Amino acid sequence: MSSNWIKKEPSICYRENIKVEPLEDVSVVNDDRKDSLWRRRVKSEPPEDKPCISSQVKKKIKQKNQILDAVKTKRDKSRRAEARARKKLRRQAKAAGSTDPKSAVKKSKKRTKQKQQALKKASAPKKPKGPGPSNAGQPNGATHDNLTMALVDELHEDGRLLYEKWEEIETRLAHMVTDRVMAKPGGPVPSFDSSDVIRGHRVIRCADGYSKIFLEACVVTIGDLWDGLRIRLVHVSDIPWRPQARIWLPHGQTDHNRILICLRAQNLDVDMSDWSILRAEDIWKTSQAFLLLINRRCLPQLEALEYKVRYGIRMARIEVYLSETAVLPKEEET
Repeated sequence: MSSNWIKKEPSICYRENIKVEPLEDVSVVNDDRKDSLWRRRVKSEPPEDKPCISSQVKKKIKQKNQILDAVKTKRDKSRRAEARARKKLRRQAKAAGSTDPKSAVKKSKKRTKQKQQALKKASAPKKPKGPGPSNAGQPNGATHDNLTMALVDELHEDGRLLYEKWEEIETRLAHMVTDRVMAKPGGPVPSFDSSDVIRGHRVIRCADGYSKIFLEACVVTIGDLWDGLRIRLVHVSDIPWRPQARIWLPHGQTDHNRILICLRAQNLDVDMSDWSILRAEDIWKTSQAFLLLINRRCLPQLEALEYKVRYGIRMARIEVYLSETAVLPKEEET
């Protein structure tokens, strides 16, 4: 080695008393400043601070990405379903001989609606065919009207004696109303309508609450005046329900009065005094059914006869229905 160069320290060299300092170690770094794309940074400078992402932020980002993926998947499924539906409608329109998919949609909706109505009708409880309070002469909405009342006989649910004594009962009630009007001509006047009869019991519509209270007081006064009668005022929905029956008779029986006369004459051991025919029903191959309104007095008598009565040259079969809730079966051929 030459004597002119003497290495004293790793970082400092001497040449004939001339001190040479080494260059600083530099590195080129990327700077995002707008005025200069590159700059030199001394190695001894501390590194730039990097943003720190917490675990909660990472979790929220992950959740957001999952939601976006789910939305995308759902949208893709919906698009595929719509495409299948359009394809199905095109096939239906083609099968129906139409090129308009909208007509196929209308037909499909109509068929769906018809199926729903059929299911609803099948699941609905069947109503009795026999006339109840709503179709046996009772005013519409009377069961929900607190002012529509009825006179009933607590001793005879068929109302037969009450019907026979109605003229006397009406005369008594009319005198009470006129006495009230004469006593207080300037006061409230009770008003009624008693033109309807349901199952043998007299229906009385009250004009207002005052009329109803007045009528209740009058009925209490005359309720026990007649022997064998116990008259009470009840709501129209509480009228006793009389039994009904269905009978199968030969064809050609169109006169209801004639039918009842023959039944009573040929069956003297059965109490048919207040029987009535509600309606004629379907005609079968050898018979026609009639719906009757009967009484409870004849029930043990019919049971003793095994529910068969004489009519013409046949033993006519009878089916008895004891309550309003009993479902009357369909007409059957005997």
